[in-house]
Amino acid sequence: MKNVAFLTGVLCSLLVGATVAAGDEPALSRAALAGELASVEQLLSAGADVNGRNEIGMTALMYAAEAGRDEVVDLLLSRGAFVDAQTSSGCTALTFAAEGNQASVVQKLIDHRADPAIRTRAGEDALIMAARAGADDAVARLLAAGAPVDAADRHGRTALMAAAGAGQAEVVTSLLVAGSRSDASDHNGASALMFAAEHGHVAVIAALVRAGAGLEQHDLEGATALLWAAETGQVAAVQALLESGSAVDAHNNEGWTALFEAAHGGHLAVVEQLLAAGADPHVADTAGMTAADYAQRRGHLAIANTILNTPARAR
Repeated sequence: MKNVAFLTGVLCSLLVGATVAAGDEPALSRAALAGELASVEQLLSAGADVNGRNEIGMTALMYAAEAGRDEVVDLLLSRGAFVDAQTSSGCTALTFAAEGNQASVVQKLIDHRADPAIRTRAGEDALIMAARAGADDAVARLLAAGAPVDAADRHGRTALMAAAGAGQAEVVTSLLVAGSRSDASDHNGASALMFAAEHGHVAVIAALVRAGAGLEQHDLEGATALLWAAETGQVAAVQALLESGSAVDAHNNEGWTALFEAAHGGHLAVVEQLLAAGADPHVADTAGMTAADYAQRRGHLAIANTILNTPARAR
């Protein structure tokens, strides 16, 4: 579990600013991005390639889609713009529009048979990108169009995991209603609940728990969501998980409980919280070390003293 990175790929929207700033964009792309309909029409009539690309594969349609230029999108599509063209990183006009919550453009592209299942090089589809960005309307359009709700990226992470890690509670609810599995795990065994816990997204935790997410589900290192929250010092998330019934002394493969994670990380408030909830202050891990031992080793003397001065609860 230790600091498993969540962000998996380049956000498509970052490409727009980077390439425009470079100043090498074709006139058609610049006009499309600015929403200059008359200029776009003039350039096309003068022979500009509607599917012309820049050095990273971006087309005028992608620029217009990302900026929400509905009329320009209509014009480009009517002139033969390839709806599923991809950049060198695999982004499409649909992923640009979805990530930016340009819902009307998303619908136009879908109506022109844009494929919502196309993946970026990181394995992310339009739904995953929209979910992470909290693009509620775009998510709704994609789901209605049949986008696979539990498609996973190259790390095994789904749209639900992306939304949970980013704290997008409304999107999480929409995905759950659409049938997304709350117990799905990525290639490291991590679940949406773990990602929400790691970042302290209490509203997301509540939604996932209501949907039946496993409080004792563990990743490949044996850690539960409570350990993820304790490691990053998320007081509110720890409280929400404890109140939902998380086992306070659940341990990972090394014998570490949430108390170990909090003590090692120097999170005094979480240590006090866990002790108040009945965490065993004297349990040892597979190396024979206690949470207090790790706190002392890390120089967290107040935490070590707090643990050492707490009597073991009767079991």
